[in-house]
Amino acid sequence: MDKKILEMYVKQEELSSNRSKRILLCFCVDVSASMAVSGMIDKVNQGIENFFRRTHSEILARDAADVCIVTFGDRAEVVCDFGAFDAACEKVLRSPIRATGTLTRLAEGVNCALDRLESHQRELAEVGNNAFVPWLVILSDGVSTEPETEVRRAAERVHALLRDNRLRTRCLSMGEGYKSLQHFTVEKVERLEELSVIDFFNLVSRSVSLASKQTIEHPSFELESDGGQN
Repeated sequence: MDKKILEMYVKQEELSSNRSKRILLCFCVDVSASMAVSGMIDKVNQGIENFFRRTHSEILARDAADVCIVTFGDRAEVVCDFGAFDAACEKVLRSPIRATGTLTRLAEGVNCALDRLESHQRELAEVGNNAFVPWLVILSDGVSTEPETEVRRAAERVHALLRDNRLRTRCLSMGEGYKSLQHFTVEKVERLEELSVIDFFNLVSRSVSLASKQTIEHPSFELESDGGQN
């Protein structure tokens, strides 16, 4: 069987059989070359790997977590799509993110992430699955290289969803990225020092674990807020 067809079959099976209320997380990660030069991409990979390992180790969290990873550099790319957590975990551990881009196409990355979120929410609705309001987490160390008009159009799309309570965002800067990231959040852009990148992903894992165990008592999913340095 063709690999893509098999993946689609597995995804459909998981959508139909897993009735847990889903925690939708989309990580949108800068893969411009500066992320590699600074060593930050290694910390991001380690943080993502820790998140997947810790979440995978808990049955309730594993069933609830629904994760997508989009990268943006010279172009936007979905490197890990929503679907069965086992498959996502295997893919992430097998293929760490590489940072080689010469550009920082932030708006393109955000639009790609929103497209995947909206598409997956339709997929869940078709099989009657419930989900918390999704989170878009953006990590970048630089200013977007796109025209300001493109950044603002993407930001308008984000803010329309925020106003309708259909999306929540968390923007994490590891350099000058806050200048562009501030367009995509109503909160302060958090500045992560090198070591706190891993701490942040550990906080996300704990938040997923807590929400998966307390779905009835907690109708919303919140990311813990003490992982960054402002």
